[in-house]
Amino acid sequence: MRVVIPIIAIALLTSACGTDATGECQGTLLGTRVKWPIDGEMSRWIRNGSGGNGQHGTWIDLSYDPKGTAGMTRFGVDIRLVNGAVVSGGPVTVALSNEDGQRLVPAADSLVVDWLASVATHSTTGFPETTGMPVAGSVTLDAVNDDLAAGRFVYRYRDGSELTCTFNVPSPERAAGFLDGDYEDDDDDD
Repeated sequence: MRVVIPIIAIALLTSACGTDATGECQGTLLGTRVKWPIDGEMSRWIRNGSGGNGQHGTWIDLSYDPKGTAGMTRFGVDIRLVNGAVVSGGPVTVALSNEDGQRLVPAADSLVVDWLASVATHSTTGFPETTGMPVAGSVTLDAVNDDLAAGRFVYRYRDGSELTCTFNVPSPERAAGFLDGDYEDDDDDD
């Protein structure tokens, strides 16, 4: 019985620390109510690194799994933010407009620099063939700091469908437990 309590405590602490990304996409799509989970292992918060197109910067890399609904496979987005982006004290919303039916583009001079939609395992740029490209959208960032990136994005389609995708993505350091005081530098140069 004494062993069970520490195991339960460890499990609760691990889930409370948020080692994987959480979130989901839900709404009405092609006349059907949907609710799809985020892929917690494939979604990442990259403060300074390369995103889906190889550009260096600050990225929120998201992936969702519709589990074959309407013939759709995994889809997602790479959101590039201004370098050193921080959001605290209230959400920031950025409009996404359809540029010539080819891509969504964030409002000029905003916190969001680039919006790169993808299908499959982030190997193909674009939107799922089943849904096509949204006519408009927006992204709301609730928090962006060294610990996490959290918020939601909304896709609006020509037929009136609307998909809202939430995300809460811990930094790699937080996911590994380094920001919770679990990291020790064992570099002894004696």
